[in-house]
Amino acid sequence: MSFDGYIAGAEGGVGWLDAYFTPEIDFQAFFGTIGAMVMGRATWDWTVAHQHPVQTAGRCIVQTHRPLENAPEGVEAFAGDVRELAAELRRELQGTGKDVCLFGGGESIASFDEHGLVDRWELAIIPVLLGDGIPLFPRRARSVQPLRLVQSRALKNGIVLVEYEPVQAPSAGRRRQR
Repeated sequence: MSFDGYIAGAEGGVGWLDAYFTPEIDFQAFFGTIGAMVMGRATWDWTVAHQHPVQTAGRCIVQTHRPLENAPEGVEAFAGDVRELAAELRRELQGTGKDVCLFGGGESIASFDEHGLVDRWELAIIPVLLGDGIPLFPRRARSVQPLRLVQSRALKNGIVLVEYEPVQAPSAGRRRQR
């Protein structure tokens, strides 16, 4: 996300990220740790429109009430209760060492966060101020949620990677946001 909390510009563009994709960012290693990826419909539509392949060896679940036209194998639509989905993914991934990644889409991520289903926040803070755009954290009525810093790392390109956990983490399973 940008330093001021946006995951895309006002028109939905992410071209501002291009300058920061350097070899230091090891996406292959990251995606190797993912057993399932969950994203919102807007993120899925953007991914398809820009011909970005889904890079996970596990399931890719798109939160949507509309059918996914021509979705590749391993990509599925989901319109149910995220608590049930989280429980199902916990059972599937138990003992594998793989995580669930909540990818992009603030609204989609918020649906998990509202139910206390985010066990870990892994964020890449990009050193740019957009001033406007699509926020990672949509405005919602929410109580204060204290977090504990697990680790942080600054990359040579100026990106800061941070990892936080809720002070009172959910009882089982792990979910990631990146």
